[in-house]
Amino acid sequence: MKSMQLLLSLIGREVSDPVPIKEERLKAIKNLISESETAAFVNVGRTEEQFTITHNFDEQLVKELVAIIGREHLAGHTNEPVITLGDKSYLWDVASENGATIVYARETALLDAALYTVAKRLFITTVIVFWIAVWLALTLSSIIAKRADEINEALTRLATHDSLTGLPNSFYLKELLAHFANTHKDSGPSNQACLFAIDLDKFKDVNDAFGHSAGDQLLITLSYRISAILDKPCELIRIGGDEFIIWAPGFSVEEGKALAKKVINACDTTIPLNGLEVNTGASVGFSHYPSHTDNLESLLSCADTAMYKAKKQRSGWEVYDVQNRISNERDIMLRAELNNAMLEKQLILHFQPKVDIRTGAITGVEGLCRWQHPSLGLLSPYHFIDLIEHSGKVQDFGRYIIQSAMQHASDWRKENMNIPIAINLSPYNLLDPTLATYISQLLREFNLPPSAIEIELTENETCINIAHINSALSDIRDLGVEIAIDDFGTGMSSLAYLDNLKANTIKIDKSFISDIDTNRGHRAIVASALTLADTFECKVLAEGVETQSQVDTLLSLGCFYAQGYFYAKPMCERDLKHYIQTTLVQAV
Repeated sequence: MKSMQLLLSLIGREVSDPVPIKEERLKAIKNLISESETAAFVNVGRTEEQFTITHNFDEQLVKELVAIIGREHLAGHTNEPVITLGDKSYLWDVASENGATIVYARETALLDAALYTVAKRLFITTVIVFWIAVWLALTLSSIIAKRADEINEALTRLATHDSLTGLPNSFYLKELLAHFANTHKDSGPSNQACLFAIDLDKFKDVNDAFGHSAGDQLLITLSYRISAILDKPCELIRIGGDEFIIWAPGFSVEEGKALAKKVINACDTTIPLNGLEVNTGASVGFSHYPSHTDNLESLLSCADTAMYKAKKQRSGWEVYDVQNRISNERDIMLRAELNNAMLEKQLILHFQPKVDIRTGAITGVEGLCRWQHPSLGLLSPYHFIDLIEHSGKVQDFGRYIIQSAMQHASDWRKENMNIPIAINLSPYNLLDPTLATYISQLLREFNLPPSAIEIELTENETCINIAHINSALSDIRDLGVEIAIDDFGTGMSSLAYLDNLKANTIKIDKSFISDIDTNRGHRAIVASALTLADTFECKVLAEGVETQSQVDTLLSLGCFYAQGYFYAKPMCERDLKHYIQTTLVQAV
């Protein structure tokens, strides 16, 4: 087909001159069509003349073909330029050049004709396919662009939101504070804000005990509960782990206090996890812009400082003040040194005697932890127990104290001091699934009888139900280790404790003892506790005894065991041995 078009183009050049075609041009056209071995002809028609040049073609056949080609051309049948006459086929084409109509035809084999037809159809198909491809490309481009926008939007949300809770994240908070700083530069009621730092109490221990999926569910549930109490424009933000932020633009300090109370109440409800009712609670601290700081970047640090004070004082929530920062800086330092303190055995035990008030005999001692800090000196538990509990080291610390107590008990027995040592554990220590196995292993290692130690369980901070506590304690009781309930009467579950835990001793909290000789109500409570203890066949020990009058009142009520400054303050091992030398000792 291309060769025919080229030939037509060449012929067109030869006839382009409007004057009658000269002999040499006719000869040139003759040469063009005679180059092919097959029969061919050219018919040129224009206003002033018409002529036909043939090559191996019958004149009558030429006339017949010109007539047929003319009809086909006028009918627009140019897609199939093949004419069959008899047993022969002819390819044809028509071109117009400068007012001249040029008809060219040549004899061809059937295969050539078929190939020519196919080639022409393929060309048309190619054009159609090309435009379809263009349309598809444009459509696909539109789809890809739309999908890219969706992906970009998803990536933006992923960058600024927490995948677990769906809440905004720390990156979002940074942008939020930057936007606030740029749009609220003037002073006025609308240009103030409160920022709240929220940390879930005991979350790590619950997470370790019940698994990460349960911990995730706890975070999701609490995020829903906190979000439900917030009105716009307040926003809840998760910055990582169990730490959340509330951004409250336009809030005054007084409005901040009211919101802090609502957050505490929202978090202070039980959540069912793995068949148990879990309540981690929360500590909240908040700071105010611009009264506490006019630097938005330090606003979070101020809120964190207040939150750590709330944790330390177990007050639920606190508002920032300058003294918070001084205290928090020391807490941060101590928290960083905790691991080293246990490794270097800076955490030591002091001992406070338990006394039979009828005879003055020592019936045991309570091991109380102290931190012999290399630069700060001897620190009481007030300065570091909360740091331990909120740093996720509760289990490590519990095992450290148990081992330390057994080491002392073993050393004393070699000196014929058969005095049991009581160890304080919180319910969170009971989340350690191998605690009983660990205690049993240490008893064998130090060659101690189970009576050498006693477990004192604090009652006032129970985040897990009594059924779980009883289950965890059953293995310890099976070892022969005695159980005591510490600070009895300060929590809401004392009677349930007695009924379920089968304690050997209850220790009445010092708040009932401090004025027992003058407060009839407290005397009645102690008397009732003694009656209950008698029913459950357990001993009663009064904590915080400081005066002879209190001792006399306790004796009159039938309470025969006491502990407090009236007898001795907590003391180091050396002072305890000296105290024992001057006191009647009741061997166990």
